[in-house]
Amino acid sequence: MFTLKKLLPYTMAAILLSATASLPAVAAFEYDEPRTENERIELIDRLIVENQWRDALKHIAQALKHNPQNVQLKFKRAVIYSRMGDNPTAKRYFNELIRSYPEIVEPYNNLAAIYASEGNLVKARELLLQAVTVNPNFSMGYENLGDLALQGKNPDTAQALQYYEKAASLAPDNKVLARKLKAFKKHLDQNS
Repeated sequence: MFTLKKLLPYTMAAILLSATASLPAVAAFEYDEPRTENERIELIDRLIVENQWRDALKHIAQALKHNPQNVQLKFKRAVIYSRMGDNPTAKRYFNELIRSYPEIVEPYNNLAAIYASEGNLVKARELLLQAVTVNPNFSMGYENLGDLALQGKNPDTAQALQYYEKAASLAPDNKVLARKLKAFKKHLDQNS
């Protein structure tokens, strides 16, 4: 005769086996073919967060077949190539975006980041200056110009301070930038 104590391990094993057996079905369901463009974009965003670059690029290519003018997807494609370390392809796509949509500042910013990472600070600065010319309220562009002013052989702290202050004035709710500016000013005070 079985007692409850003897059945418990078997019951637990059955529960655990049934739970793990259902996991592949759940995972497969998560990546079913999206039915709408919004579902596809949500899937692409999730794949990007999960660093599933190739799958995200595949879905972007499919989405661009249906909507070749989707700037958001074109931008995400360029960002993915940048994150993958394929700078030549990322540069090509960011440059295409700049030519097609010169009023959008993010491609200038991201392309500048690639050039800065490659040590081409002059080109990076040129792109950021274009971005803030296109949109004089582009706080991140000024912040990045401040960062660039501090790089290289002759850092220009006065120029960096001007850019950081401009960025902070455009984004007064940006706490991270406010802390950065405060720390930078404190550093300047200590070293003067």
